[in-house]
Amino acid sequence: MTAMPVIAAPGYVIIDASKPNVTVYTSVPKSLTSADLDKIRAEVSAQAGVSIEAWEAFKNNVNLHVEAKIKKNEYPELILKEGLLAFIEKFEGIPLGLTWNGGIAFTYNDYIHAKRTYQAYLEKPDSVARISDRNRDPVHPGNHLEVQVSSKLK
Repeated sequence: MTAMPVIAAPGYVIIDASKPNVTVYTSVPKSLTSADLDKIRAEVSAQAGVSIEAWEAFKNNVNLHVEAKIKKNEYPELILKEGLLAFIEKFEGIPLGLTWNGGIAFTYNDYIHAKRTYQAYLEKPDSVARISDRNRDPVHPGNHLEVQVSSKLK
């Protein structure tokens, strides 16, 4: 009889904060063996700005993770944390970026937009403004996540 692999639980989140314009969150599938999780931990620890956190700890501290990464919140009317948590939990292994301005990066173009606008922001902070048409805004959180509107700003 062969031993069954030990399943990593409850799950983890890799947090890649190595770039100033976007922080990428990726959930680690709950089905990984302990050996596979150890390999991921070793890879993560070898990268500057990248960490791994237990899912429950991440979930309990999501406000700190979100607020600490946003330099200029261009979407203050939206509540990101629930949408971010739901995405990370539902789509194991799929990276999701939180941009410097509170947007969400999902596609390559979203990441390029975040990089370009962050560079413009560094050069001249007042020159960067939120795109007024949501449909043209590549990083508008509502275009990628189910987000709620804050009752404080209604």
